[in-house]
Amino acid sequence: MRGDIEMSSGKMASQACHASRLSMMRYLQKHPERAEEFLLKNSCGSMVVLKGKKESDLLNAYEQAKSLGFPCAKFEDSGHIHGSDFDGSPILTAVAFGPASKESMRSFTKKFQVMK
Repeated sequence: MRGDIEMSSGKMASQACHASRLSMMRYLQKHPERAEEFLLKNSCGSMVVLKGKKESDLLNAYEQAKSLGFPCAKFEDSGHIHGSDFDGSPILTAVAFGPASKESMRSFTKKFQVMK
């Protein structure tokens, strides 16, 4: 999640969900055989929401993950007016990675802080 834009906790949660869903959908496009496994377990593993200081931090991590072959997604909000940072124009709010193990993603997530 971007830490440099103003979002309510509800807005932040929805943006994280959008990005996470896109990353999972991209993963399942390449690995459709895993869909039933995730559904039967009612889980695809743990999820953690992390905060980057600025947009470039998220974009750099996204590009690194993509170059390493990780499932990932960027999410841009658009058309919504919300607080001082959302004027209806497209704005990058979140990136998501995985499903993948925490350890395998550490090289591009270690600079982020856990959201509180």
